[in-house]
Amino acid sequence: MHESEFPMIFSKKTTKTLGALALGSGLLLTGCAQGTDSEAAVQPDNSPLQADALQVTESWAKAADSGMSAAFAMLNNVSELPVELESVTEKDHGTTMEIHEMDGEGTDMVMQQIDGPLLIDAGHRVELAPGGNHIMYMDLSEPLVPAETSTLTLNFSDGSSKDVDFAIRNYDGANESYHGDGEHADHAEQAEHGEGGH
Repeated sequence: MHESEFPMIFSKKTTKTLGALALGSGLLLTGCAQGTDSEAAVQPDNSPLQADALQVTESWAKAADSGMSAAFAMLNNVSELPVELESVTEKDHGTTMEIHEMDGEGTDMVMQQIDGPLLIDAGHRVELAPGGNHIMYMDLSEPLVPAETSTLTLNFSDGSSKDVDFAIRNYDGANESYHGDGEHADHAEQAEHGEGGH
């Protein structure tokens, strides 16, 4: 075999080797691309946070010196998914907050804590109003003074939250009794007669 044939043989082997490497690299890249597509397919959609989906308007709270009081508002879900209001917290007046509903009719109507979150369906609104659903200040340690504001934090089932200012004002209604036991039952007579309010 002449020396001139060696470069030719070497060149053929190199071509085959490079071809195999190119094919392997192509398969590897294809696999990576398919993996990326699969990962993208399982990514959650860009659903809005419940806190952003809920618009709160007409928010106000009943003035009170101590004891119990209530807050009201219009809750409007502007998203295409349901919103679940799980709890409400407040730090300026040293009180536990609860979400209440009214149970019964006429003079037998009493308020009680809602079992589970308050649901606002997609595209719907829920009114928090005297005589209906409302947010309850259970035991005020600081007064709710007219013309001031009470900032409540609304906490949702997806872990999001938002602060909402409630204007405090005088109101003679919202004196429903509380249906419960223990220390909360002690507040029923006070709420019925409007004690602690202005």
